[in-house]
Amino acid sequence: MDSRRLRYFVQIVDSGSITRAAAATGVAQPALSQQLAVLENELKVKLLERSVSGVTPTRAGSILYARAQTILRQFEELRDAVHREVQPLSGAVSLGISPTMVPRFALPLIEKVCTQHPEMHLQIREEGSAVLNDLLVKGRIELSISPTRPDGEAIVGEEILCEQLILMYPSSWDIPENASLAELAALPWVVPRQPNSIRTIVDAVFAAESLTPRVAVELDSLQNVMETVRRGLGVGVMVTGVIKDDLAAGTLKARSLGDRATLRPMFLSHRRSPALTPPAQFVYDILSEIGAELRIVES
Repeated sequence: MDSRRLRYFVQIVDSGSITRAAAATGVAQPALSQQLAVLENELKVKLLERSVSGVTPTRAGSILYARAQTILRQFEELRDAVHREVQPLSGAVSLGISPTMVPRFALPLIEKVCTQHPEMHLQIREEGSAVLNDLLVKGRIELSISPTRPDGEAIVGEEILCEQLILMYPSSWDIPENASLAELAALPWVVPRQPNSIRTIVDAVFAAESLTPRVAVELDSLQNVMETVRRGLGVGVMVTGVIKDDLAAGTLKARSLGDRATLRPMFLSHRRSPALTPPAQFVYDILSEIGAELRIVES
């Protein structure tokens, strides 16, 4: 049984008649009928019921039709995989990414693209989650890494990382580990401006206890939020992976925010339609691999 006969059979079922299938495939009707006969002889079953209105699959034909579609799709995926390995990919791929994710995802991705497929043109846009979601929905970027959960309909994807949000504060400060949320709210806070996923979570944590943090400074850049805290001007919140070097160097201190761990998931997303191009699929696969490695390292 070869893939060509399976493809002809699927086309016949889809078309509803051998005549229409012959027109769709560009194969003469007698030749198509002969290929069908060979397939039925190989399997020793009748695959189609013929009538004046066309053809319909028998029970055996319905089983073959469903399995053949899977097999043919796997053939295509195998061929694409082989071509990706032996042929350099080219063309532009647009990726939107939350700023906190750039060091851990964008930089390793750039290295792999530049070394494995130098003909590709990688476009990376750093934006907040609301902007990224709008760009993705409108088709202005192909992929995104952001805290916005895919809706599973127009936008699909996977959770690529989940990290704890922690309170960061200047290395010269001492904040007791048992400090209450009310005591933390009274500190001067350095926060990103809305819309921002970290800001939304911070506000929600305090609002759950009917508290409002004393915001001293609002900034657009998360890097500037961190730098302001480093300089001893207030406290802020950040995901653990972003400030691990500061914690190791002693330029920042950290503790939990509230009594329960506050988590922020990140999602690698793309539009369901159209399908990802081979270069975009390569980028998606690399980002997924990077995420898997990070989960192992940071677990």
